[in-house]
Amino acid sequence: MKKFNEFEKVYIQEALDALTTHNEDYVTKERAKGKRLLYAPGYFDMINKELKEKVNSMTLKKYQD
Repeated sequence: MKKFNEFEKVYIQEALDALTTHNEDYVTKERAKGKRLLYAPGYFDMINKELKEKVNSMTLKKYQD
């Protein structure tokens, strides 16, 4: 299996961070309006952490954290 290089790892992790921030902001705003969502605050942060660990494990050894 081909593994990610350093650029690909950083690119994916930056995209995950941006998406997580967007989704957490959305959850916060919608809850402030009184809406009930399927996702609790912190859910996307948890998923982000798990995905970053997975990406890190699928990266070449010399570029892993």
